[in-house]
Amino acid sequence: MTKNKPNLKPASYISSKNTWRWALIGGLIGFFVIHPCVMISAYLMFQPSLESNYSIVNVILAESTKIFSLQMLPWGLSFTFISALSGLFLGRNRQMTHALQKSEQKFRKLSVTDDLTGIYNSRHFFKQLKNEIERTNRYGHPLSLLILDLDNFKNYNDCYGHVAGDEVLAKTGKILQNSLRKTDSAYRYGGEEFTVILPETGCKAAAHFAERIRLGIEKHAFVIERDRSLSVTASIGIAQYKTGEHISAFIKRADENMYTAKKQGKNRIFLSLQS
Repeated sequence: MTKNKPNLKPASYISSKNTWRWALIGGLIGFFVIHPCVMISAYLMFQPSLESNYSIVNVILAESTKIFSLQMLPWGLSFTFISALSGLFLGRNRQMTHALQKSEQKFRKLSVTDDLTGIYNSRHFFKQLKNEIERTNRYGHPLSLLILDLDNFKNYNDCYGHVAGDEVLAKTGKILQNSLRKTDSAYRYGGEEFTVILPETGCKAAAHFAERIRLGIEKHAFVIERDRSLSVTASIGIAQYKTGEHISAFIKRADENMYTAKKQGKNRIFLSLQS
């Protein structure tokens, strides 16, 4: 999961440096390529034959060539100007296309991101878990799921207010984010619940990972005021995917293990090898 959010400029932003660079390229092409071609073509069209004897006809044709060449000069300059405008248009069009693509990426990321915690939202969780299950069924690799719930979170909101509660949720999202490997992904499941998908991970390795997260939350000082901090704990349920299992059954097993951890005293992880 990408940790840094892109800082994008609005789609209307156009880089003047790159735009004028394209205009300069177009102008140079017009002046050094199109313009000389026009002048050479005009000269060749009216150039007297070298085999002809010098006569009044040759003189007239030669003078006509000069006059026509001078008349074609504005046309050549016009081609140069048109080429410069074309370069300017191409530069602006390229910049706008690039800005629109980056804006599209930004909005796509926002649509799957939880605003408060900065990690993925529950909508993306179900889509990603389905993809991982399909991959596991295809290749037979292990897949584990964690469901984490902050203990007594309602009491924090009641005692310290929803602003402090939101700060706890945001910090928890950071702790999860900083604990992930490149292949892992964390999600805010809803309220004070979080989930973590662990591809290529068996239940025992998932248990070690869950314990590391639990300790990270327990040891973190959640500052709610300048001179006040509070201690937060979490209960985590762990489940390893069974081949052919439906996605809802997989999630339910992890959820039930999380509630078992709470029933056993909270601030712990629980993995049932029989489930």
